[in-house]
This record gives sequence, structure tokens and C-alpha cells, in this order.
Amino acid sequence: MTEVTLLIDGDVVAFTAASAVQKIHEDEFGFVTPFANRREGEAVVDNIIIGLEQLFSATHYRIVLTDPVENWRRGLYAAYKSNRKDTARPLLLDKLKDYMREKYAAFHWPSLEADDVLGILNTEPQDFPGKRILVGKDKDYRTLPGSYHVLKELDPRGKPVVWETTAWEAQRFHLFQTLTGDAVDGYPGCPGIGKTRAEELLNNPVRLTPQEGVITRGVNKGNSTTKWVSEPTRDLWAMVVSHYRKGGQGEAEALVTARLAHILQHEDYDRETQSITLWTPDQIRQS
Repeated sequence: MTEVTLLIDGDVVAFTAASAVQKIHEDEFGFVTPFANRREGEAVVDNIIIGLEQLFSATHYRIVLTDPVENWRRGLYAAYKSNRKDTARPLLLDKLKDYMREKYAAFHWPSLEADDVLGILNTEPQDFPGKRILVGKDKDYRTLPGSYHVLKELDPRGKPVVWETTAWEAQRFHLFQTLTGDAVDGYPGCPGIGKTRAEELLNNPVRLTPQEGVITRGVNKGNSTTKWVSEPTRDLWAMVVSHYRKGGQGEAEALVTARLAHILQHEDYDRETQSITLWTPDQIRQS
């Protein structure tokens, strides 16, 4: 029997359970108050984790949480996830994280998000025997090679859906996010590039080169102008940077976005020193 290790995003489990049991009470005077029962929330957490074990016949699992205090990405971009600060959190969110720490040995690593710890564990060559499956609800896991289950996603037969991502597909989605940014996490991408254009560029990469000229007719005759000329390229990073430059930015901004979008993998993190090696363009494998 093949061993199966589930690498579970505990942030998602806690949020799902806390949201499921939260209710609203309105009194006779019209005052509305949210409330939740902790034991109900704990029962939902238990059901999710036990259900995952049974669905996958899992032999092992690790539940990972985000560091509640520090986040290394804010050192790169101070506004990272600042768009969420006014978003209401489910009442039991922190209590259910503590419950998972006590009952299921959930843990976090200093300054890392759950995504990063899971990415490191998922890509370590010898950390777990058998098959590893990431479990969560974050689209960012598409930047990681391997197996991924979206929590509670089942096929028509009631079997869990497992998505397989190749190293090339993971890299492609990382570059996609470098071009588009991530509104959910609060960081911008390349000016003027939306999802449709990003897909087009990754399917048919072109590098832009500025050419200076002079307007020869019309009301602006004689004024200087810049025309951006495109040419096919296999250098994906040069493609990305050239579009950032057309948008009035440059390689520095593109690099920050790429680093924000990159989920850490085992080669990016030293467990002993707790130090991070930031992503660099030489990690891109050309198609």
C-alpha cells in the first residue's frame, strides 16, 4: 500500500469551520450580533480532518498555519495584504487555530505563510515517503509542482479531485501572476496587463523594444514619440521586463512582484538559520 501524506493548509480549515458555525442574532430592537459556539467549530474542524484522512486513505498528515505576527513579504512590499485589514474575520478563527495546535500538532515557522511552509515540505526530496498531496483553497498552489486537492472538491462519483501540476505549468503560472499581480493579496502587476493579455504573452512571448521617432503630420507634427516594437523571444524574463518598462516601470518592480508571487520551495529556505533565498530570474527554465 502506497503511503499518502496530506499537507494541509490549516488557515483554510480554520476559516472554513469558523465561517460555517457563525450565526447572526437580531433582537427585538433591531440590534444584530454575530455569535458562534466553540465546540461546534471544533467539531467541524474534526470532521474536515477526519474526512480528508478517509477520502485519501492518508497514512500521515501535517497541518500548517501562517505566522500570526511576522510576514517576510512585507519586508519586500509594505502594503502586502493590507487590503484585508478592514475585512471582518470569523469570531472563532484564532480559537480554532489554537485547537488545531493542541489536538493536531498544527504549527507555523517564523515569518512564513502557510503556503510557504507547505511549498517547502512538498518539494523536499526526502522529507516524506510515498505520495504527497497539498490540501487548501489557494490558487497560488498552482505555482508549485506536484499534487493539489481543493478542499471539498469532489467529482460526480464523490471522489476527491486531485490536480497534478508539472514544473513547467507551475513556472508558467508564477510568471502569469508576475504579469497580472494579485488583487486578493494586495499587490499590483504590470501596468496595462490583464489576465487575457498575460495568457497571450505566455502562449506567444514577445519582447518589446522602444524606438524613438518624430511625428510627421497632424497637430503634433514635429513632436518626438516612442513606438514599442515587438519581436518573438524565448527569453521569458526579458519579455516580462520589457512590458513593465512599457508601463513606465522596470526590472526592479517586476522582480518585487515575482518574489511576492513565488511560494517558497525547499531550495529557497534554510531550516537551521531560518533564512530565505529570494527568487531570481535565473530560476526560469525556458520552454
